[in-house]
Amino acid sequence: MTEIKIIHMKKKFNLMVFSLIGLISCIAAQTPQKKVFLPYFEAINIKKDYQISTTKLIRNYIETENRYQVMMLEGKDTLFDADQPLAVLKGKAMEMGADYYLKGSLNRIGESVIVNVTLIETATGNKVWFDQLKAMGPEDLDPIMQRIAKALGTDEKAANDNDIYAVTNNESVQLKQKQTNNSFGLSLGGIQMLMPNTLQATMIGVGWYFDARNVIVDIRPSISTNPSKLFMFNVALDLFRPHTTKSNTFFYGGGASFSYTDITMSDNISSYEVDGTGLSFSLGGGYLLNRNAGASVRIGAYAFYALYDLEGSTWSSFGFGSKQLTESSPLGIEIRAEIMFNQ
Repeated sequence: MTEIKIIHMKKKFNLMVFSLIGLISCIAAQTPQKKVFLPYFEAINIKKDYQISTTKLIRNYIETENRYQVMMLEGKDTLFDADQPLAVLKGKAMEMGADYYLKGSLNRIGESVIVNVTLIETATGNKVWFDQLKAMGPEDLDPIMQRIAKALGTDEKAANDNDIYAVTNNESVQLKQKQTNNSFGLSLGGIQMLMPNTLQATMIGVGWYFDARNVIVDIRPSISTNPSKLFMFNVALDLFRPHTTKSNTFFYGGGASFSYTDITMSDNISSYEVDGTGLSFSLGGGYLLNRNAGASVRIGAYAFYALYDLEGSTWSSFGFGSKQLTESSPLGIEIRAEIMFNQ
């Protein structure tokens, strides 16, 4: 009878949990977005085609960010642009029920286009966000509109966006940004062995790194040593996923390696030596700095576990002979810093 009650209580608990999750999801889904009225950008010394295409482009990017509901006047005679007094823009925003309105302009000076964007609160007329960027040509307007949409209404500035793949044409020339960055680097760190013994060792290695936007692939040989106690050799293949495409970002992932481990321990009574070879796996993450620079730095912590046992022998210091010995698979933690030189 008690067992039946426990089962019934578990069912009620599960039902309550799923109901709570469903309620939270419904509330989140029904949270209204702020409405922003978007007039067409004011065009100064630039073709009307750019005025229309740029405004519709930023509308799509703002809606993709999912923070604002964009409202525009549509129709053949509704090319209502921001070249209006603020009172007119405010009146139209109030008429449409918008919480904010956007005042933007494209001002061409020579080959450059100066982009100004201001977000204004409808009720108060307060300017809640402003930014200004320079496009070195029409091809730069796309990444600039994407940056503005990401930063709009936040504490960030679009000019400070360091997404290494939302770069302007001029920046891509300066940074020589490629779809895949190939790097050679050095690594230095330490390991804490947890099994079969609690030993520390210094790690040094080299590596080849391939950064392909959403994944980073490493090929990394390394040596870890504690003189006369521990020696490890690894050739690792790691895959890491950056959390964002920004220059500075967290990353996480893991990999597999071919490993050799040798442990030698001795005291006044006995000595033993065990070794083994085979596959090991690692899992961890860390932080990546200056991803698109000539030299970048990566700092991380990783747990590793080997799939092979360590075998060897133990013997007495008093000459009582030796016997075969099998130790458990190596298990430990590695902390390492890497500097990578982009080619």
